[in-house]
Amino acid sequence: MKISALMPRQDKFSHLLESLSSAAHKSACHLKEYIQTSDATERHRLGELISNSKQSAKSTMSNITKSLCQTYITPFDREDIQEFAAHLYKITKTIDKVRERIDLHGISLEDGSFSKQVDLICLEGEAMNEMVAALGKGKASDLIITKTDILLDLEMKGDAVLAELLVSLFSNETSARELILRKDIYDMLEKVIDRYRDAGSIAVEIVLKHK
Repeated sequence: MKISALMPRQDKFSHLLESLSSAAHKSACHLKEYIQTSDATERHRLGELISNSKQSAKSTMSNITKSLCQTYITPFDREDIQEFAAHLYKITKTIDKVRERIDLHGISLEDGSFSKQVDLICLEGEAMNEMVAALGKGKASDLIITKTDILLDLEMKGDAVLAELLVSLFSNETSARELILRKDIYDMLEKVIDRYRDAGSIAVEIVLKHK
């Protein structure tokens, strides 16, 4: 192995993390369109885009793990990079699971009950893209802390939305099957919201360690 491969390559990890963050945000945007469209052909196309984003993120995650093993010196603690990347990958993976569950069970999207959570996830994705870009530049710690506050606020809103959705679901849904399926999707979307918050917390830890 060449010595250069063992030396710091901050740009390498920055590009990989930016790719993961972008895939997560794109997945959320595609899911937003997916739940809004009533056209079956368009929904199928968007579903494929969501699935492709997950595959792309999986490949990027594999590259990050491989690079961490092959690089002696990393720009940040390798455990932080691995954990941060894992959260971003799992966001994309969970969004694809939501799409898959809706497809598999033919869940109706007409009531728009998933929209509020997905809207919050899209906003989180925007904030995360900016955070990852700032991390890659090795500066803008104030921006990262500000964006983390935004993620925390969106996560709190997500908790409120979930509570509201569950009250409505248990009050109005008469089909046990539909109730279980919808609750599972609400919970998966809540996990995505929480993962963005957790990734943001790791970004702040990285900043504080290297300030």
